[in-house]
Amino acid sequence: MSSFGYSKMARHAISAMSYLATLHSDESARANSAEIAQARDLPQTSVAKVLTTLSQAGYVTGAPGPRGGYRLAKDPKSIRFHDVVSFFDPVEDSFPCPFGVNYCPNDNPCPLHDDLVVMRESVDRFLKDTNFGKFVTNSDG
Repeated sequence: MSSFGYSKMARHAISAMSYLATLHSDESARANSAEIAQARDLPQTSVAKVLTTLSQAGYVTGAPGPRGGYRLAKDPKSIRFHDVVSFFDPVEDSFPCPFGVNYCPNDNPCPLHDDLVVMRESVDRFLKDTNFGKFVTNSDG
């Protein structure tokens, strides 16, 4: 888990989905994992894994062959970051206390407790309020 509350695989999935969203206005446009990896500076094997998972989840469709590749299966505005992240990671209710699991009990929270709650709520709101429509050319998101 990163400091932003989601893993490397979830971040790679967001990157791949954002790239596919840029192609959404062209009905025939598709991208393979190598193209997405190069465009987003990601490991191709990681992109291939997340695309397989996203396909199984119904967020992307894939077509084999030389003109094949992936594209979004749904309107990008209907897919929130939260939908993608939660498919790869359990979305936690709170950030873990940096002092350790047993340091910050509910009845006597650490000095950072309230700040961590605000940060978690901010990240959660961002994930739920942001959709992939923001990446479509000439889109209002």
